[in-house]
Amino acid sequence: MRSLGRGTILFVNGGSAVRPAGGVTGTSIVFADESTYAQMLHDELAVDRIHVAQLIIPGAIERGHPRKNPAVLSETLWGLHAERDGFRHLADSLDS
Repeated sequence: MRSLGRGTILFVNGGSAVRPAGGVTGTSIVFADESTYAQMLHDELAVDRIHVAQLIIPGAIERGHPRKNPAVLSETLWGLHAERDGFRHLADSLDS
């Protein structure tokens, strides 16, 4: 990507990446570390025109859900790549 001067890296995590929970301690720890790593990549690679973004999907991926349906999520991920706007994006409220 650096030699091309462009590219996109997308990270997809559950809600425990930004709101740790006792019931999912393992993913809370790992997702928090991955989020930090992804944010550092976002900051470092921007100068090389490589976009790094993170999509947070709280709860389950659900068919028929207006924002967490698999087809909607694939469009969301494509949008993150194409629009290259910011780092962290939520597929739905963390309260869901």
